[in-house]
Amino acid sequence: GGGSDMFTVSPSILSGNLLNLERQLDALAGLGNLHLDIDDGNFVRGISFGMDTVRAIVDYTDIPTDVHLEVLNPCDYVEELCRCGVKRLCAHIEALPYPSLFLSAARKGGAAACGLAVNLKTPVAELVPYADQLDYVLFVSVEADHDGLPFRPGVLDKVREARALLGPGTDIWVDGGVNAGNLGRIVRAGATGVVVGRAVFGAEDPVRAYRDLLELAEAAGREV
Repeated sequence: GGGSDMFTVSPSILSGNLLNLERQLDALAGLGNLHLDIDDGNFVRGISFGMDTVRAIVDYTDIPTDVHLEVLNPCDYVEELCRCGVKRLCAHIEALPYPSLFLSAARKGGAAACGLAVNLKTPVAELVPYADQLDYVLFVSVEADHDGLPFRPGVLDKVREARALLGPGTDIWVDGGVNAGNLGRIVRAGATGVVVGRAVFGAEDPVRAYRDLLELAEAAGREV
């Protein structure tokens, strides 16, 4: 893995204007990252969008995309996601009997970064056997299928623990309920990226909100 020096803020398009994705993507031009949740209605309660929509988004936008697979059979998606040009790819450790297989398939497919996502109930120690294959870890900081539940501060302990166990080379992202009020604490705990929804798309000017969060994160990073 390679921990990046720059903090990443990745707005989740699922919180954007789904009725007009083209206009929404145009309005986000210049962002450094875009987050796509693929939810299958089985591993999590909600259904987001499938491969056709993902392919259309990736084809249309120049923004680098990262995909969070919240699905029962993540390995079924890897080849197609890599082929359509997704840059970062993570799947839930809870959905993978053999996480190593998923990570090597993503690497072989050509993903620039391969990761594992972790729900609240899963101990950080479960990541350790895969440390040498992991570019990043995504900690879900709310229970995945309840939109609007507040951020769980307990995830900060997991971030600190993962930083200690996985070393500096692995990126650590936090996803769920992240906003300007808790971002500083997340950065100081050792995270190198966050996924955001309403904190960007709920703002009058989403690109400005995105830049403000990046500045906030970099200021907090200087305090570490």
